[in-house]
Amino acid sequence: MKHHRVVITQTTKQREEIVNITREVEKAVRGSGIREGLCLVFPHHTSSAVFLTDSDESVALDLADVLQKCAPAGAGYRHDENDYKKNADGHIKAAMLGHHICLPVSDGQLDFSAYQTVYYAEFDGQRPKEILIKIIGA
Repeated sequence: MKHHRVVITQTTKQREEIVNITREVEKAVRGSGIREGLCLVFPHHTSSAVFLTDSDESVALDLADVLQKCAPAGAGYRHDENDYKKNADGHIKAAMLGHHICLPVSDGQLDFSAYQTVYYAEFDGQRPKEILIKIIGA
């Protein structure tokens, strides 16, 4: 079994932002030389998440709105009492989305439909954050 590791960096312009990273993930898969396997996309931060949804960006933006209503900033979280960053809402939103994803690789490319898109969700941004892309297979 072969493996390939790529780390990409995202620096968002806003504290909370959703970024389409499909092209970067596809590039990593192509560069791996792996024809059949799995692709893990894993942010190295607990206030970030990666998810798969419709290619219409409005779905991702609607999801961000729902997360904001479910876990608003400054809502009296215990973590904010102990952490100078006051980013408990970011950790909660990332956990609600699901931190990472695993995608199928078939015939040397991501095996999903034209309507599926990989998004990186940042909930405590405006600084460089790493995302690990790990491809394993044959």
